[in-house]
Amino acid sequence: MKRLYTWYVALISIMGCALFLYIRPFEHVEQQWLLLLLLSFSTTLLSIYIVHLPPKGNAFSLDSTIYLATIFVYGLETSLMVLLFSMIPTYFFHEKKMEWWKHVCNFAMYTCMIVGAYYSFLMLGGESGIFSLHDLGAYFVSLVVYSFINILLMIGFFSFSPSFSFRNMLISIVKEWFFTYGVTLLASLILVSLLLLHEYFGILLFTSIGLLLSFTFRQYGQLYEKVAHDKAYIEQLLNSLPIGIVTMDEATSNHFINDSAATLLRLDKKEIKQWIERERKSERNASFWDLFTFPDPFQQVKVSYERDGEEKIFLVSQSNLHHLYGEIIGRTIFFLDITEMEQLTKRIHQSEKLALMGEMAAKAAHEIRNPLAVIHGFLAFMNENLHERDREQYHIPLLLKEIDRINAIVEDMLLIAKPSAPVMKEAYIETIVQDVLSLFQQTLEAKNIRVHVRLDHVPLQLDSKQMMQVLYNLLHNSIEAMEEGGTICIYSDVDETYNMYMYDSGSGIPTHMQETIFEPFITTKSSGTGLGLTIVKRIIENHGGTIALHDSSEQGTTFVIRLPIQR
Repeated sequence: MKRLYTWYVALISIMGCALFLYIRPFEHVEQQWLLLLLLSFSTTLLSIYIVHLPPKGNAFSLDSTIYLATIFVYGLETSLMVLLFSMIPTYFFHEKKMEWWKHVCNFAMYTCMIVGAYYSFLMLGGESGIFSLHDLGAYFVSLVVYSFINILLMIGFFSFSPSFSFRNMLISIVKEWFFTYGVTLLASLILVSLLLLHEYFGILLFTSIGLLLSFTFRQYGQLYEKVAHDKAYIEQLLNSLPIGIVTMDEATSNHFINDSAATLLRLDKKEIKQWIERERKSERNASFWDLFTFPDPFQQVKVSYERDGEEKIFLVSQSNLHHLYGEIIGRTIFFLDITEMEQLTKRIHQSEKLALMGEMAAKAAHEIRNPLAVIHGFLAFMNENLHERDREQYHIPLLLKEIDRINAIVEDMLLIAKPSAPVMKEAYIETIVQDVLSLFQQTLEAKNIRVHVRLDHVPLQLDSKQMMQVLYNLLHNSIEAMEEGGTICIYSDVDETYNMYMYDSGSGIPTHMQETIFEPFITTKSSGTGLGLTIVKRIIENHGGTIALHDSSEQGTTFVIRLPIQR
């Protein structure tokens, strides 16, 4: 591919240079060397100081204007001499880093373009040295041929690139042709008029205007790039904020919607714009979208928003949008997702209520325990001294059993309200597990329950007595969850914490109770107090650990206890 490119460049260079030598412009140019030098100097300047148009990368040069105007006024030979004299300073002073063969190829290309434009101008009846409206067709065709040769030669160059796409190249050329070459034709006709009016003054005036345009558009381009950079920076900053932002410019009917707004609303930006402009209507979320119609500023309005079955709470504010001179041109809407904050606030209020109720319950339990002891004492005395028939008549054993149950609830409530601080000593969890299992040995055999234990031998700082109460409660719940037969698995893994899992193959915990299983008085058993897991959670937390419901279904339930490891 590189070799073909080299041959292509060599062919264009030879063909253009041979065409230049065949015409021999030196022999036909009139001795107006001052004008020739002025035209060449002007061409050099205008090829260096091109007109830059925003955005960056768009630009056009006025050197082709001089070549065409020279054809229309002085003919082919003068135009080729201007080309030759303008290339010399470009090679020696302006683009010295460019390889010489590229300058030769560029010279050859322009030679072909100028020759083609000149002969097409003559073929349509054009006459050099005069300006006539009747020759507009000739001027236009000359420009078309000039640009067509340029396009063909450039396509030949780019076709050797691996990423070349003829379709994309053609679209780009069509987009630029009408503007760039339209300006070139218009500017060349203006220069023709100036040259015919006064040669020296005309070329100086045209060059001055070209340089002025170059400097002006260069400054404008720099300003445009700065504004575009600032706009991109501001948009990037707004898109990085976790707040939904929507600006509505009423002067231009434009909207800016940042990425967070689309994420929070779970809509794309086009859909959000349609909702704002009321192109879509629905009763759902109407209270939120109605805020976009309010003309006056407002602050921190709570409104609900539902999407895909999930409800969010947004805190919405609106302020006026001003332009540089302080006039109101639109509005800006800010909204923030405060769903978690609202839920946290509710949990805090609930915790405060529970704390107050717990304190009251602890005081009540303490006061209840004393009269219970008196009642229990009298009933025990009656149970010992009454005849068996009287004990059965007055249900004394049942009353004693219920009194003991009430006393157990009171003791649990006092334990929750004022738990004793754990006395930490180094211990191994598997030892405590074996001690607890020995207490349930007869029950496990009677119900045909198999127990599998696989625990890592890691020393932990524990209160063995309190931890035994934790495991006793959990094993008791697991055994009661299995009517006859089943499996209990106690195993662990170790990472940053010691993680102990307790699985049973019981019927599982109902889904609606899984999130509240550790709250007081929540139980799945008809005779349970609902305080066992609450006590377990409090003891584990006092050890610096956590307990959670890892999984629960009809196939069984798994709890996980995470305890810190002393490194």
